[in-house]
Amino acid sequence: MDIIRPRGTYQRANTDPALEPGFFELSSPADSKASSFKSGFSNTIRDQAPLLDPSTDPIRIHSTYDSRWKWNLFSGSHSRLHGWRTGALLAALFAGISLLINFVILIWLATHKGSSGLVEIFSGSCSKVESMDLWVHLAINALSTLLLGGSNYCMQCLCAPTRKDIDTEHSKGKWLDIGVPSTRNLFKVPIHKSALWWTLGLSSVPLHLLYNSALYKSLASNDYDILFVKQDFVDGSSWNTTASDGIRQYGLLDGVSIDQVQADLKVPELYERLDLADCIRAYATDFITDRRNLVFVTKNDTVNYNLLDYTNYLYSPSSPYYWICASDPDIGNKILVPQRNGNNLPCEKYFSKIIDLGDRWHPYGNEVQYCYSERVSEKCSYNGNIPIVAVVLVANAIKMAGMLFVAYRLKDTPLITMGDAVESFLNEPDRTTEGRCLLTKQEVVQLARMKQDWNLHKMRASQPKIARIRVTRWFKAASGLRWGMTMGFIGISLIVVGALLSLAVSSVNSNGFTVSDIGFGKVNPAAIINGWGLENRGSPSKKILGSILVANLPQTIFSFLYLNLNGLLTSMFLASEWSDFATERKTLRVSKPKGPQRSTHFLQLPYKVAIPLMILSGLLHWLISQAIFLVVVKEYAPDGSIVDPVAVGTCGFSPLAMIVSLVAGALIMTVSSGLGFFLKYDPTIPLVGSCSAAISAACHAPDWDSDASMKPVKWGVIPETLAADKGVGHCSFTSGDAEPLQAGQNYAGICRKRKETGH
Repeated sequence: MDIIRPRGTYQRANTDPALEPGFFELSSPADSKASSFKSGFSNTIRDQAPLLDPSTDPIRIHSTYDSRWKWNLFSGSHSRLHGWRTGALLAALFAGISLLINFVILIWLATHKGSSGLVEIFSGSCSKVESMDLWVHLAINALSTLLLGGSNYCMQCLCAPTRKDIDTEHSKGKWLDIGVPSTRNLFKVPIHKSALWWTLGLSSVPLHLLYNSALYKSLASNDYDILFVKQDFVDGSSWNTTASDGIRQYGLLDGVSIDQVQADLKVPELYERLDLADCIRAYATDFITDRRNLVFVTKNDTVNYNLLDYTNYLYSPSSPYYWICASDPDIGNKILVPQRNGNNLPCEKYFSKIIDLGDRWHPYGNEVQYCYSERVSEKCSYNGNIPIVAVVLVANAIKMAGMLFVAYRLKDTPLITMGDAVESFLNEPDRTTEGRCLLTKQEVVQLARMKQDWNLHKMRASQPKIARIRVTRWFKAASGLRWGMTMGFIGISLIVVGALLSLAVSSVNSNGFTVSDIGFGKVNPAAIINGWGLENRGSPSKKILGSILVANLPQTIFSFLYLNLNGLLTSMFLASEWSDFATERKTLRVSKPKGPQRSTHFLQLPYKVAIPLMILSGLLHWLISQAIFLVVVKEYAPDGSIVDPVAVGTCGFSPLAMIVSLVAGALIMTVSSGLGFFLKYDPTIPLVGSCSAAISAACHAPDWDSDASMKPVKWGVIPETLAADKGVGHCSFTSGDAEPLQAGQNYAGICRKRKETGH
C-alpha cells in the first residue's frame, strides 16, 4: 500500500542509515486494519522491521522541508547530546574545570617572581604548609581520578564498534568486543577513532607522572651559630677574641654580628632563656624552623674573657643535631651509647640520655648552666613548578579537546553497551548467526583458533545442538588474557611494593626507628632516599626533576592497573546483566534510551560498582602520594639569608603509608578474584561475554516480535518452535513467552514465522 504526501520522498526500511527529525514510520498493514504511524521524535537510529515480503514492507516518508515536519523539540548539536554523548560531555566538563584551575594557577605563578620556574606561593607556618599540602593533594588526586575516569569513558566509546563494523567482521567470520574496554577493536574501528583513543590514553601519562608535584611543600632548616659565653657577656660587658682567633673571622663569614647578638640577648622576644633540658629538646629536631642562633652561658669564671668559644651548625639531612650527642669529648664514659653493627645509632635514639646528664653534659668541653635561644618566624613554603604546571595544562587541554570531539563530532552510532547490541540485533537480525542460538564466546574463540568458521552464511547449514546446562562462574566472563594481565600486573606490583617496604623498614630500623616513629607521609631524615643520584646539577627546577619522576612513577603504574581492573570488572558485570535475562523480564538498558528503555549505568558498570571504584581509586592515588613523595628543604644561614632553595631535593617514604597501600591493593585483588570464583551465572543462558557473534546469535526473535527491543524482554525457548521444527527448539530474546532451557533438548533451529495474526 502506498501513501502519498506532497513533496515527500519514499525510503524503504533498512535502506536508509538513520532517521532524521521530521519522518514518520508506517507500521505494517498486515498487523492492523488501520495504518498507524510512529513519530521520528524518538530519534530511531535504524529501521528495525525485517524485510519479509512486499505487502508487509514498511514505508518511510521523509519530508524535504524540515520546518514543515519538525517534530523534534531540539535542533542542531543539542538534539544529539543525549545518551552516551551526555557522559562524554560531562567528562569534558570536568576536564574543563580542571583546565581552568590549572590555567589560573599557571597565570598566577607566571606573574610572580620565582627562581628557575619555581615560585613561592606561601611562606610561613610549617603546620599551615602541611595542611595546605594535604588538601591540595586531595584535590589534585580527585581531579586526576575524574580525568582518568572521563578519559576511560571516552576511550570505551571510541573503541566501541558500530553495527557496520560488526557486519563487516561477521561477514569474514570474525568478531568484535561489545560493552567492554577493548584494544582488539582498535584495529577494526576507523583510524581517526583509533588515533584519538591513543591520544586520550597517552595524555594520561604526563598527568599522573607530574601532577602531584606541580605544587609542593618546601621545608625550611636554619643553620645556626653556637656561642659559649660568661654571664658578664650577657650582662653587657665588653668582649674580646683572645681565646678563639677564628671567632671574628667566622662572625664575618656568616654575617652574624656578635655585638648584635649581645644586644639582642636583653630582648626576651628575640632570645628565650631555657634550662639545659629544654635547650636540648628545642634543638634536637630534624629541621630547625622557628629557632636559630644558640648562646650557652658557662660556669667558667677562671678566665678573663667573656666570649669563650664559637662554632656553627650546618644542616645535614643524614645526621641532624648530631653535635648534641657527639660534642662532649667524654660522652662514652658518661652514658652507654647504643650501637648496631658496631656503629653508633643516630642521636635521635639516645638524646634523652643526654638530657638526663644535666650539667654533666659538656658540649665541646664547656661546662654550661643554661642557654639563650634566638626565636624566629618559620619560613616553610608552598611552591609551584611552572614547567610542570605547563605540561599538565597541555595534557589537560588535549584530554578536554578529545572528549569534546567524542561528544560533538563523533558522527557514527557505536554499540557501547550490551543493551545497544541486543537492540540492534533484535531490530535487524544478523543472518550470519541465524540458527546458532546457543553459541557461546568460548565456542567462537575455539573455532577461530582451529581456523573453522562460526559464520552460518558460509556454512549454509545449521545443525541442532543438545543443550547442556553447566554452572558457570563469573571468572569465565573475561578472557584468560584479561585475567592474566590484570592479576599478573597487580600481583607483580604488590610484590615490588612488598620488596620496597622491606627495604624501607630495614632502613628505618637500622637507624633505630620503628614504622610508627616515621608516621604517615611525614619527612624524616631516617626515611629519605640517599645515594640514588636523584639530584641533578643546574637550576633548582632541574635539581628536583629526577625526584619528581621517581615520586610519581607509582601514580602512573596505578592508573594503568586501574584501567585493567575496570575492564575486568566490566566484563564480569556485563555477563551478570546478560545472565539476569534468563530469569527476569525487563527492558533493555541502552546508551540512548527510547520510550520504556532504561538508561545506562557508567557505561557497562553499575553505579554501585563504578562509583566506589572511582572513590577507591582516588584514595589509593592519595595513599601512594603519601607513601613516596617529593622532599625539598631550603637552607637558611645564621643571619637569615637563604643559602640554597634546594639544599635537599630527594624522595621521602613512609613505610606506614606503604603498608596501608599494600593492604588495600591485596584487598582489591582478593575481592575481584572472589567475585570471579565464588559467584555464578544462571546456567540456562549461554555465556556470551562481550563477543559480538555470540550476542547476535541469541537475538533472532520470531518474525512477529519485530518491536521486541522496545518492550520488556526475556531470553529463553520460544514455545511454538518446538512443534514447528519437529522437536528442535529455538531460543532468543523475546517480548512474548519464553520458557527455560531444558537439558538434553535439541535447540538452535531457525525460528519460523508465526502463523497467527494480531501479534
